[in-house]
Amino acid sequence: MRPLCRIKALVVTIVALSFSVATGGDEDVLKALERIKAAVEAGASPEELAPLLDEAKIHIDQLQRGDVRKDCFRAATRRSHYWYGLGVKSWGALIENEKQRDRYRRKAEYGEHDMKDISWKMVENYDKLIKQAQEALPSKWEYGNAALDRARQCLDQ
Repeated sequence: MRPLCRIKALVVTIVALSFSVATGGDEDVLKALERIKAAVEAGASPEELAPLLDEAKIHIDQLQRGDVRKDCFRAATRRSHYWYGLGVKSWGALIENEKQRDRYRRKAEYGEHDMKDISWKMVENYDKLIKQAQEALPSKWEYGNAALDRARQCLDQ
C-alpha cells in the first residue's frame, strides 16, 4: 500500500472508531451506513471501506435482536449494507482484473514470441471485464444509497 493510501486508511479508520460510541440502535446503524456512503463519495479504497462495513454489520446484527415493529427499517439497513458490501467486492475484483490485464500486457510486449498473441487476447478479455465492472459499479453504490434513504423514511413513519 502506498504511503498516501496508508494515511488515508488510517484517517478513515480513526473517524470510524471515533463515531462508534453507541447512541441508540437505529441511530448507530444510520451513522455507520452514512460513514460508508461518505467514504465512497470521498473515493476510499476497498481496503479502507472494509472496517466501515464491519462496523455497520455489527450494528445491524444488534438491531436484528431488537424491536420487531421496525421490520421496514431493518430490511432497508440490511439491503443498504448488502449493496455497499457488493460494491466493495466488485471494486476489489475490478482492481485485481486491472492488475491481471497489466501483467498480460507486459507479457505481450516483452514475452516469448509464440505467447504474444495469447497474451494480447487475454488483455482484450480483461479490458472487457474491466469495462463491464466500471459500468456496473456505480449502480451498486446507488442502490446502497437508495436503501439508506428508505431506512430513514421507515424511521420517519
